[in-house]
Amino acid sequence: MKIIPFRVQGYYFNKMIALYCSIFGTDPIGMKKQFQHHSKYPNFEGYLAIAGHQVAGYIYGYTSIKGQYYHDLLESHLQSDREWLKDCMELVELGVHPQYRRQGIAKQLIQTLLQNRREKTALLTTRKDNHQAISFYKRQGWVVIREGFYPNVPHEYIIMGKVIKNIHGKKLST
Repeated sequence: MKIIPFRVQGYYFNKMIALYCSIFGTDPIGMKKQFQHHSKYPNFEGYLAIAGHQVAGYIYGYTSIKGQYYHDLLESHLQSDREWLKDCMELVELGVHPQYRRQGIAKQLIQTLLQNRREKTALLTTRKDNHQAISFYKRQGWVVIREGFYPNVPHEYIIMGKVIKNIHGKKLST
């Protein structure tokens, strides 16, 4: 297993899209456009876990700034917890092929993504009924910041955060 940087024009890009669509049952054309769009956001960074010539997992994120669709949704929902967004990276997508789960790939992808980030915090969202994901993120040091988040979908999501850099000893509320 090797971890390599994610490139939208790279050899593995279409394989990553296929994996994403098989996990989430989404349209590949729409997802390809979304991934390409996100790759232009500030400080975009992503990685792929490669096993043989297959994409076993993927992760990406970018700096969250005002004017981005999801940043603005998060900001409107966080209200008194907006401190999380002041210097923040959004962990946008993380997925591992079912055949490769429970082998530490997701943990390794998160560590790789976060290791050189300059932001103070990171945020992600996951469905409230995805108990395995929530438990996994908690084991990686993420905390639930808010529940009751409906990002223009009928399913309830939760917002989770992680302090990447604790500046001046100030701790964010969780």
